[in-house]
This record gives sequence, structure tokens and C-alpha cells, in this order.
Amino acid sequence: MIVEERLMSYTGEEYARQFQRHRSALLELLGGVPESKEHVVAWDGGMSILQTADHLFSTGAGVVDMLSGGTWEKQPPSPSLVEATERLRQNTASISQKLLAMTHDDLNRELIVFGGARWPAHRLIDFHREHEVHHKGQLWVMARMAGLEPPFFIDMGA
Repeated sequence: MIVEERLMSYTGEEYARQFQRHRSALLELLGGVPESKEHVVAWDGGMSILQTADHLFSTGAGVVDMLSGGTWEKQPPSPSLVEATERLRQNTASISQKLLAMTHDDLNRELIVFGGARWPAHRLIDFHREHEVHHKGQLWVMARMAGLEPPFFIDMGA
């Protein structure tokens, strides 16, 4: 049997830098959303700005847990966007530290993820980044619906 091995594209440091560039812009956006707008939704049944921020916190915490050999645990909701944003800020540091510490071997270590799939750790990191970017796009639309001007989608200085 031939096993196809995908070469890892990035180092842990590069993954951390990419993540920080996106998360920094997200935190800037959320920091400018007034409390009166935290429940804006883009469609009936969709997540609000607050719920999306909590979802991103929960997935970020889950990814760190999975990369550390643990399991994904759903996180409780935040009572306000201010608190959700602070949790995301703290989560940003946790994720960044985890990514920075990952070696080539760590990034290629096989993990059991969603529904028993087997992925190298770097694939989970890529999946997490793509998932977060997807929801960031939704947040940018909801911010515009709320009459806000979002920042550039990444922090070019991070």
C-alpha cells in the first residue's frame, strides 16, 4: 500500500504568525462593536456577533486541547461581547504559544479528530485557520449591517 505524505508547508512559528495576523484584526473589529449591536445576525437562525465570537473561542480552545492530546470540549457562552472578546484575547495567547512551541515532529503527529478521522496536526491547524477566516467574513458582513466600518481583514503589522 502506498501512503501519500503531504509535505508540511509551514513551521510552528509561521503558523503562529498567520494566526496572529487574522486574530488581531478580529479582535480589533470586536472591540469596536457597541453592546447594542452584539446581537446582530445576518439571517434568521444564524449566529449573532456575540455567538460567533463565542464559537470562535470554543473552536480555538478545542484545537489547543486536541493538539495537546485532549478532546474537544464545548465552552459555555459569554454573557456579553466584551467578555467574549476578552476570552478570545486570552485564547489568542494560548493558541499562539501552542503553535510557536510545535516542532516538525509535533506538526506531523497523527491526531484523531472529528468523527475518528486521522489527520496530521498541521492539517487540523490549517482547518482551524480556514474555519476562523470563514466566520471572520460573516462577522465583517454583520459589522457592516450594524453600520460599522470593519478594519482590514488582517493585521499587516502582526
